[in-house]
Order: sequence, then C-alpha cells, then structure tokens
Amino acid sequence: MKENQALSESPVQPVYTHSYTVEPAEANAQQELPLPLLVKRILEVATLHAESWGIGYSDLIKQRQVWVLSRLSIEMTRYPRIHENYTLETWIEGYNKHFSSRNFAIYGADGTPCGYARTIWVVIDLETRASVDLSQLDYIARNITDRPCPIDKQSRVRDVHDDHPATHRVGYIDIDLNRHVNSVKYIEHLLDLFDLERYDRQQVHRFEISYANEARYGTPLQLLKAEEAPDNFALEIRDDQTVYCKGRIIFENR
Repeated sequence: MKENQALSESPVQPVYTHSYTVEPAEANAQQELPLPLLVKRILEVATLHAESWGIGYSDLIKQRQVWVLSRLSIEMTRYPRIHENYTLETWIEGYNKHFSSRNFAIYGADGTPCGYARTIWVVIDLETRASVDLSQLDYIARNITDRPCPIDKQSRVRDVHDDHPATHRVGYIDIDLNRHVNSVKYIEHLLDLFDLERYDRQQVHRFEISYANEARYGTPLQLLKAEEAPDNFALEIRDDQTVYCKGRIIFENR
C-alpha cells in the first residue's frame, strides 16, 4: 500500500492530513474504494491525529483507557477509484465531558471533495467499561476549530421492524483487540443486506451508524432493514434482548 504523509502534518496543528492510494487488491466489485475500507481509514487518521497530541492509544492504554467510536455519518458524492490517490483531513468540532466530535473531509486526486464524515467518540475504561470524563484531556479544548462540515448531523432511527431478518453468529474474524465486535464489521454485515445488483446500479450516498452495546464472540445477531422512503433504509443489529447498533443507508443512482 502506498502512503504519503502530507507535509502539513504537525503535532501542534488542529487539522491533520493523511493520504493513501486505492490499490487494486483493496477495491470493491465496482473498482472503487469500499465504504468499510474508507471507515477504517477514518479510524486510522483519527488515531494518528490523537497520537500526535499524546492522547492516542499509546498513551491512554497505559491507564487502561481507549477511544471508542460512538457514532458515524458519511456522505459521499463519489468514491476514489483504483490507483487514485485520495486524502483525508480531520479536525475537532467540539467536545464535552462525555463526547468528542471529530469531522473529516475526503478529497480525490484532483483535490476536489469526494465527501465528508462526522464522528462522535468516547473514552472508556477497559476495566469498568464506563465512559471517562474527557475534561482531563485539555489538549482537545486548545485545538477545537470552527471549520464547518457541510453534511447533516445524524438522524434519529427508531426501532426497525423486519419480519425476515438476516442472521449472523459473531465469529473470530469479527472480534477486535477489545474482544468485542469491531465497529467496521457491523458496517460490513449491514452492507451485505443488499445485493450486488443494487451496488452496480447505485452507490451509497449516505451511511449512518450509532453504536449502543458491545456484541461478544458467539452472540447470535439479527440484522434488520426497513425501507422508510425510496432508497432510504433504516438498519438495526440486535439479538432477542439487546440492540447493538442502529443506522441508515441512502442510495443514489450512479
């Protein structure tokens, strides 16, 4: 994989930039950057930015704390294609004692925006699984920027009703270092609710997900979808007792 660290990176800058190339082995059936891989890049760039401030995984894990993604909204006009360079920029919009809001811009090789993302993060204690007061991370407050993000904040998703949900039992490949389902795996399972023909005909214009609980190895999951408007689907992953995440996917014609 080719990676180019942008010259504008700096431990003291509130906006962090990182560039990649879409390699053929990474591309999806439409020869584009897959949405799950884009989310992985978003997580990676957020981690790199936090590391540059001394509040990333390397530092927090010493206190048995980690950043956890709570909400994600992505809106794309197009997806970079094979061999195309693309760049992610990230910045902090705001934070309080419970959550930090971090935004992203995704640029194609010509420098024009392909899309944007909004994310909400929380720090949890690995022993208690409870959230940590973010006011201790005063570096965030000193690096908030008023740079706008031109996509809407996440919509509200009510309970999803699906008489014939897909099912999936959490396996080894789903589990991350915290021993619960990796946040990207939920997205992959939700995208699999739609067939290949739809992805050939349409692209994901907007995707939202809100994480509520942690699914563990062996959990039998139900994957639900309900069309609330043309090409606009509410999504949910749950079992008989617990909702693990809710989301939304909006398609548009290519």
